[in-house]
Amino acid sequence: MTEAFGRRTVIRTGHDRPGSASGTLTSRMRRFSVQTVRAFVPDGSAAYESALVYPAVFTTRQCDRIVDGAADFATDAGQVGSDVAEHDDTIRHARIAWIPADEPWTWVYDKLAAVVGRANRVYGFDLIGFTEDLQFTEYEGEGAHYTWHQDGLHGELAVRKLSLVVQLSDPDDYDGGDLELFAVDDGAEDGAETTTDWRTKVRGRGGVVVFPSFEFHRVTPLVSGTRRSLVSWVGGPPFR
Repeated sequence: MTEAFGRRTVIRTGHDRPGSASGTLTSRMRRFSVQTVRAFVPDGSAAYESALVYPAVFTTRQCDRIVDGAADFATDAGQVGSDVAEHDDTIRHARIAWIPADEPWTWVYDKLAAVVGRANRVYGFDLIGFTEDLQFTEYEGEGAHYTWHQDGLHGELAVRKLSLVVQLSDPDDYDGGDLELFAVDDGAEDGAETTTDWRTKVRGRGGVVVFPSFEFHRVTPLVSGTRRSLVSWVGGPPFR
């Protein structure tokens, strides 16, 4: 269990730019399906949660404030790869900017730290703090997407243990561009939450989705409009 969580501690992973996610491909997903993860949950333990959704953590006004403030930072094409990051439009087509743990952004880190505290009462991971600066992500233009991937578990990104995604856009402002978890769809056959249920929950503006960084997830191709989100990773000693 976690003894303490550094509210604005940022742990660098050694990248030239922080935050490049693992480019693990679909062929490896079955190793970490929801059934596989459940096999490691001791008998009598609470059911494993592949993701948690906290609605309306940020108000509409706060979402606007984040989007407007992020415009002051230079945006780059999102990269992929756990050890050597590179740009590959076929895997990830999005623009990103990095938001440091400094004023006037500390209030965002504090709100996310509070969410982490709630979520980790479920997961019980050994956490230290934020592994990188916050990543502002913009999916704009038909076809913008991010294929199935993990955020952590391998290479330098193994310190990532929880991923957080803040929905900054109004759900009516875009079509497509949905955040999906492989485990949510995988579990639908045995009565778990369906993909449609999930999509409705996670598109709520200001909501925060929290999931273990080893969970496979994707952003489906954008059909129209623009989807903006804020992504954060919380880390600690690598899983053993």
